[in-house]
Amino acid sequence: MLTFILRRVLAVIPLVVIATAATFFMLQLSDVDPAVLRLGDSATEEQYGEVRAELGTDRPAVVQYVDWLSHAARFDFGESWKRPVPVMTMVHQRMPATLSLTLGAVLVTILIGLPLGIASGVRAGSTADSVITATASIGQAMPAFWTGLLLAAYVAIPTGWFPATGFVGPTASVGDWARSIILPSIALGISGAAALARQTRAAVAGVLRQPYVRTAVSVGYSRRSILGSDVLRNAAIPIVTVLGVQVSLLLGGSLIVEQVFVVPGLGSLAFSAILEKDLPVVLAVVTVAALLVTVVQLALDVLYGALDPRVRVR
Repeated sequence: MLTFILRRVLAVIPLVVIATAATFFMLQLSDVDPAVLRLGDSATEEQYGEVRAELGTDRPAVVQYVDWLSHAARFDFGESWKRPVPVMTMVHQRMPATLSLTLGAVLVTILIGLPLGIASGVRAGSTADSVITATASIGQAMPAFWTGLLLAAYVAIPTGWFPATGFVGPTASVGDWARSIILPSIALGISGAAALARQTRAAVAGVLRQPYVRTAVSVGYSRRSILGSDVLRNAAIPIVTVLGVQVSLLLGGSLIVEQVFVVPGLGSLAFSAILEKDLPVVLAVVTVAALLVTVVQLALDVLYGALDPRVRVR
C-alpha cells in the first residue's frame, strides 16, 4: 500500500508543474505593467525600472517561471503587484472561508445524497424511486448561485436565523461560524447531493440485480443484512468516484457562491485580483485550487486502493 501511495504522489508532481506552467505563461500574455499598478501613471521611468527589478518582471518569462516555481514549492508566491504584501499572506487569510464552505458542502452532499440514493436504489421502479430521481434531476440542474440567491432572499432575510452575507471564523465563535456557512453550504451542496443520489441509486440498483444477491435472498438472508454487508461495499467504487468528482467541483463552485454571500474567501480574492490585474494573486489562487483538487484526487486513489486491492497493482 505504501508503494501504491508513493507512486500516486510522484505522479501528482508533473501534473502540478504542467498546470502552473500553463497558467503562468497564459498570464504572461497580458500587457499589464506591474510598475504602473504599483506606482500609478505619474512616476518616472527610473522608478518604474526599480519596481520591475524588485518584482523580477524585467527578466525573460522562462527565467521568471523557474524562479517562481522554486519559491512556490516553498509556498512563497511573491508579492502582490497592487500593494507590497506577500501573496501567501493574502491567500492564508482567505483560505479558512473557502475550506469551511467546501467542507460544509461536502457534508450536505453526503448527508442528503447518500441516503436518498440508497433509498431509491433499493426501491428501483417504485413511485418513491421515481419521485427521488425526478427531484435529484431538478436539484442537479439548479445553479449554485441561483440557489444561494433564493436562500438569501427567502430564508436569511425574512427569518434572520442565518446571516445573508459575511463569514465568521471558527476561532472567533464556533456557533456564529456554523450559522455563517449553513446557507452557502446548502446552496453549494444541493447539486452535488443530487449527483451523488443519482449515482448511488444506479450503483445500488445494479448490485441488487446481481445473481449472488438474488441467491442470498432466496436462501433466507434479509435485504437489510445483504445491503449492509455486500451491496454497499460492492457499489462503493462508483459512489466514491462521483463523490471525489463532486468535491473537486465544490471547490470550484465555492468561488462563485462566495460572491453571492459576500464571503471573504479565495473566490472573492481572485475576483478582485482579476479586476485589479494583480496577476501574482490570480496565479496563486489558481495554483492553490489546483493543489487542493490534486490532493482530493490523491485521496480518491488511496481510497480506491483500500476498497479494491486489485487497483494497487497497476
